[in-house]
Amino acid sequence: MDKLQLHDFIGKTLYININDTRVIRGSLVALDAQLNLLINHAQELCIGDRINEKGESVDNARLMGLVSVPQASILSIKIAKNDMDNIISFKKDLLKSVI
Repeated sequence: MDKLQLHDFIGKTLYININDTRVIRGSLVALDAQLNLLINHAQELCIGDRINEKGESVDNARLMGLVSVPQASILSIKIAKNDMDNIISFKKDLLKSVI
């Protein structure tokens, strides 16, 4: 099977790490030639950025809507395993019908 391309993930929920504590979660809408991502229904998750009254680390989240994520700010991109399995299965079935 051919390798997956970033455009294969359009419409899927991605988890984009933009630094050690910030993650953008949302649906990939588009990407440009410089690999900047357009994410819809984006939510910024700040992992362990606050300490509560018990001294425990607390995650924080905020809705952002439609956002553009510059390629230079992306550390890593993750996707749920079931979404990845669905993409691979779809691509295999598509290639069977072509060949």
